[in-house]
Amino acid sequence: MRFSILPVFVLFSSLTRAEKTDTLNFDSIRNLEYHLEGLSYNIINGEDQSTRITSCFYFVQTLKKALQIPNSFNYPFSNLKTVSILKPDDERFRIFTWNLLLDSGRYMYFGAIQMNRSDKLELFGLYDSSKFNRNTEYESFDNRHWVGALYYQIHEYKYKGKKHYLLFGWDGEDEFINKKVIDVLWFDENNNPKFGAPVFDYEGAILNRVVFKFSEKTAMLMRYEPKGDIIVFAHLVPVNPMFKGKYEHYVPDGTYDYFKFQKGFWVKQDALFSKKKDYKKVRQPE
Repeated sequence: MRFSILPVFVLFSSLTRAEKTDTLNFDSIRNLEYHLEGLSYNIINGEDQSTRITSCFYFVQTLKKALQIPNSFNYPFSNLKTVSILKPDDERFRIFTWNLLLDSGRYMYFGAIQMNRSDKLELFGLYDSSKFNRNTEYESFDNRHWVGALYYQIHEYKYKGKKHYLLFGWDGEDEFINKKVIDVLWFDENNNPKFGAPVFDYEGAILNRVVFKFSEKTAMLMRYEPKGDIIVFAHLVPVNPMFKGKYEHYVPDGTYDYFKFQKGFWVKQDALFSKKKDYKKVRQPE
């Protein structure tokens, strides 16, 4: 009888020690989170650009310190209200993104990808190179040449054994124009992150990412909808035909288009609903 109880006792003791270790680790991370919370507030609400930039610098250093603590991948950082933290369903990684408003009215974007590792920290910093990147809709970039955005939704999918992760983001281009971006995250043979892949068929053009530009004075719906396995987005038009191509005057017209996955491509389709009263069924983004 003693021999049958012993393995259970050893297992229980091991679990108890692990729980105590996780509690201690989480307590250490929580202490750093209080500091991160104040810094993240200052990144958004600092009275001057210098304060916001300095707060962002110390936020990056403190976040890295917190993530170096064992089991940090499972810590939610729920107090960081101005930082987006997303995980795909497979929990292979999580991605942090946040932004900083410059005095010019433009935003700088920051981010990091934390891989799900129990034995060590594997972290990829994301460096916003939007103002240097060219042909962003047709190119792939690594994490050091990232097309910056504040991500609000992630969706993973697989085709012929290869996984891709759709990233839905917002970019406050400047004081006149906002952007919505659908990017694609994937990992190469060395497990390094890459952004952008030729998987979007937009009216015959094969794109690596989709970028919508519209007036800063309006909002645009764009998100993945599990029901139907589609990407829904508002149809944008200029408020007056004479403003065609001047995106500061583009607004949603009350209709919706969508992308449907077909043989490896997200193919653009027109007119999601046949009746205008059905448009209200589309959920607004968080």
